[in-house]
Amino acid sequence: MKILYALLFTMLIHAGAGAQEVSNLRAETKGNLVIIHYDLAGTMPGQLFEVRVFVLRDGRADSLLYVRGDVGKNVVPGRNKRMEWGAKKEIGVFDNTLAFKVEATLTFSPMALKNPAKATVWRRGKGHDIAWAGGVENESLQLELWKDTTLSFIITRIANQGNYDWQVPVALAPGDDYKIRLASVDAPTNFRFSEPFSVRRKIPLAAKFIPLGLAAAVGTWLLVRRLSEPAEPDLPPPDDGLPK
Repeated sequence: MKILYALLFTMLIHAGAGAQEVSNLRAETKGNLVIIHYDLAGTMPGQLFEVRVFVLRDGRADSLLYVRGDVGKNVVPGRNKRMEWGAKKEIGVFDNTLAFKVEATLTFSPMALKNPAKATVWRRGKGHDIAWAGGVENESLQLELWKDTTLSFIITRIANQGNYDWQVPVALAPGDDYKIRLASVDAPTNFRFSEPFSVRRKIPLAAKFIPLGLAAAVGTWLLVRRLSEPAEPDLPPPDDGLPK
């Protein structure tokens, strides 16, 4: 059996955190087995992939069944991944050149919240960017607002696009220890909390009282100035033209 060593490779599904790829494909024969090696690159720890291998012949790509090793579901990224194909059992005697394609699909990726960062201050009534990595393509995610260890409310459900522009409600109570929780709708155990952040008024409370305080100060100054001026002398009675 002849094996084509210039094997093909495919790009993996893009899932919002950068592209991954299968690379460095190579093959060797060992008795009735074909050993296929490849490298699988991920973008963050904890990712899992479903790996499939195809043989290319007669103008078509046939998925291989008699394979074992780093193939199928829950394959972790790494270098020098290895699978064994029972070629004789699957296709019998085949005295020709074969080419293979290894395809991997991202099936699980942990969540990672990038923003809000630690000690961030967000203002009520303004838009702020919630940014994250992880999850898989077309996955439905839920964004929640938490205060300390209590759920305040659900912000939204959104497709996995890596960010969401959140308009902080004007009525939200100012305070510290707010957190954003990001969770997969279909896999709720895959979630992550953001770093704590603070919510403040759009206009600081002290600034609201500056004009009133200034007016009161001016009024007090005028009163003090008036009271401190020397008293005017008494004026004579008006001349009414009558004889005295």
